[in-house]
Amino acid sequence: MTTLVVVGYAVLFYILYSSLGEVVQRSHETLFVEKVRTFSRLMADQLEVGTIIDSPKLTTDLLDTVILNGDGVYAELAGAGLGLRSELNRRGLGFPADQDFAFGQHGDEIYFISMPVVRGQSTLQLRLGFDERPTSATIASAKRRMLLILSAYLGLSAIAALLVGMAIARPVRRLQGAARAIAEGAYSQGLQLRTPIVELHTLALDLDRMRSELVGANERLRAEIAEKDRLELRRAGLERQLQHRERVETVGTLAGGIAHEFNNILVPIILLSELVLKRLPAASESRQDVAQVLSAARRARDLVKQILAFSHDISDLVLEPLDLREAVDEALRLFGPLILPNCQLLVAPAAQCRLVQASRSLTVQLVVNLCKNAYQSLSGGPGVVTVSVGDADMDGVGTGAVPAGRYVELVVQDTGAGMDTTTIARIFEPFYTTRPVGEGTGLGLSVVHGIAESFGARILVTSIPGQGSTFRVLFPAAA
Repeated sequence: MTTLVVVGYAVLFYILYSSLGEVVQRSHETLFVEKVRTFSRLMADQLEVGTIIDSPKLTTDLLDTVILNGDGVYAELAGAGLGLRSELNRRGLGFPADQDFAFGQHGDEIYFISMPVVRGQSTLQLRLGFDERPTSATIASAKRRMLLILSAYLGLSAIAALLVGMAIARPVRRLQGAARAIAEGAYSQGLQLRTPIVELHTLALDLDRMRSELVGANERLRAEIAEKDRLELRRAGLERQLQHRERVETVGTLAGGIAHEFNNILVPIILLSELVLKRLPAASESRQDVAQVLSAARRARDLVKQILAFSHDISDLVLEPLDLREAVDEALRLFGPLILPNCQLLVAPAAQCRLVQASRSLTVQLVVNLCKNAYQSLSGGPGVVTVSVGDADMDGVGTGAVPAGRYVELVVQDTGAGMDTTTIARIFEPFYTTRPVGEGTGLGLSVVHGIAESFGARILVTSIPGQGSTFRVLFPAAA
């Protein structure tokens, strides 16, 4: 009985200490981060709206207050040819390549944060560093106090429980003796027992309720933090998508207008060049010159077609139910003859998939452009381009924040050079290309993006430099 009580209280002590310790640590760390960010934002606002920044001396004095009035150990204002640092900075300390987003993130016991300071047309960076050791010491002290309190509380409870157990054991032993006596035939033996079983049961219920409340509070805190982080990531992603869409729409409108005007100029050039070419004798020395003019005009016409496709408006399209596998087959028949034998083209369509609402011709163009981009990433070397089609169900959580629903997924994967995060952020911008001048217009993926937006589709891109890229186009399934 005594061993069970000791083991039970040891397990309870571990659960309480672990749960409370985590709550205390998270609360202090969260309070520290919020305090640092609020203070940094106030300093940045003061530099933006005041006249302090116009005086290097006043600016340096303001940076000194960061270290004098708190846990600050580093203060600097840099950018636009300006570089001011506090003379009170910790010796040998410099601002790292990446700022901190969580307490104790890089293990250097300093929380570094950078805030933008906008002054007219210039943007400066207010870089601050704060010592995490006082907060860590506070957390450790709180845990020690909590350990002492829990030890004292559970120790007294254990002694009381042992006393109660002993009080219960004595009548139980008497009951055991009486039962044996009855078994031996002493039927007149009484079974009167006085034991605090009800109180013991109530205590167990109270302890279990207390544990449940602590566990519930810990889980709620974790869920709130996770939900806050998820919403913040989703908001940032939606802001980037909105900015990109506005930029593409603006450039698309401008490109469409220029393309129409340029097309009007090309029409008479092409027609008259063809007419002159027909009239010139076969032996004429001017035929080659006219043929070159006609070839250049036709290349310009093809470029205009891509620009018009990029700036295409949904109001001009006729959407119809479409089996995406058929469009992929047609696109690969057009794309297949363009690749070299050292490139392997793999196709993996699903045996059955949903229909989508799309334009067949534009869908074929979208697939061809994605395949061309994958093939060009091989730079003429050996490699594999894989195309697959299949159904996909999204739950609205995860990469890209694609709305929940039923989709048909087109995947184009290559084993080419891959891309870094900076390149991925710009690949859908019009006229942006990583290839040498004359080898690409930078419109292929912009056309893909414009067509996908017209269908209400979403594009997700993952890539690792040196290991290839994967483009996933999620078409909403037709009702």
